[in-house]
Amino acid sequence: MELRDRLDLFQELIGCCHNLYLWAYDREMTLIRSNCPDELTVRNLFSLGGAREVLLTYAVEHTKPIIMTNRLGMMWSAVPERLDDGLRRVHILGPFFTDDLSQRAMESGLRELSLSPDMRRDVLRFLRSLPVISLSRVFEYTIMLHYCVTGERVNVSDLHYQESESSPRAAQPGRKTDVHGTYEMEQEMVRMVREGNLDIQKQISRLAVTGSPGKLSDGDEMRQMKNSVLVCIVLFSRAAIEGGLSPEISMTLTDHYFQSVEACRSLPELAELATTMQNDFVQRVHKARAASVSRPVLECCDYINLHLEEKLTLKELAARLKYSEYYLSRKFSREMGVGLKDYIRRQRLERAKALLKDTSLDIRDVSDRLRFCSPSYFSEQFKAEYGVSPTRWRER
Repeated sequence: MELRDRLDLFQELIGCCHNLYLWAYDREMTLIRSNCPDELTVRNLFSLGGAREVLLTYAVEHTKPIIMTNRLGMMWSAVPERLDDGLRRVHILGPFFTDDLSQRAMESGLRELSLSPDMRRDVLRFLRSLPVISLSRVFEYTIMLHYCVTGERVNVSDLHYQESESSPRAAQPGRKTDVHGTYEMEQEMVRMVREGNLDIQKQISRLAVTGSPGKLSDGDEMRQMKNSVLVCIVLFSRAAIEGGLSPEISMTLTDHYFQSVEACRSLPELAELATTMQNDFVQRVHKARAASVSRPVLECCDYINLHLEEKLTLKELAARLKYSEYYLSRKFSREMGVGLKDYIRRQRLERAKALLKDTSLDIRDVSDRLRFCSPSYFSEQFKAEYGVSPTRWRER
């Protein structure tokens, strides 16, 4: 199937869910084609904050997809199409919003553009017609567009994000924005994840958090924070792979935390999840960089930790790692200093501590969820491991 046919099919499939426009620009960022009925309006909006120039600079130097936003909170996904001699075209999906932008916010942003009343009214009408898509769905559409254009499969961790120099948050009166402080902190956090630095929380507390996280939503604070955490997951996932964590485990964690973020119902819950996610990536990278444990055994540990609420058997683990059951059992015991069965039991007890602390599940529910044969056996194992019963530990 030719590229044009693939893009037409992609456009048709996306249209079943959202009214999104597809654009193709040449290497000079001259429009080649689009299915948007109001090309002029969108092109003018796309130029805000130098977005066109920023995208061209990025496309010349990179091959992975990028997600961009301008001062009105409008967003686009873009995929460079390359030939041997460099950039050939840039394919863009959008614009769209990631939350319901209020009319007041849109009108405030439009007033800065010095438009005539008639033009402002037309632009406002167009903005109201744009679809609102969750950030996680934006990631999925961007990955699919990249595959249509290049035939390459990429992960969420391969995506880049670029915010307009004049974001809605930066434009708010009385708010001082320090982009340098935010970028500096972000890079420090990514570096610590990449290195598997277990002191990451202690180090972060010493950083000067003077910047703004960037405007990823014009909706309520909960949506803004969720989107910020989703972007952090992408950054940490990529850093963890660079630090030695297997791509399969990193992508599994990314999917898990994406779903967990969307399930959060309060800011404290989301903040705690963000900390857990960050520490999880760091600890896994730290283990992966430990020379005393082989990658197959680390992958075995990672798989166990991600599936503690499922049935885990030596036969299944050996088949996944392509070892005999006898060899895996011996290898695991030799490198980890504990048998496979005991390791699974201990990890389930650690998960039980978290469930007892962070949920209202009763003892029987925790026991059943973590596949202990009975609540009494679970309580017996818990007390043997930690010196107190599950009920007493929860009370403490």
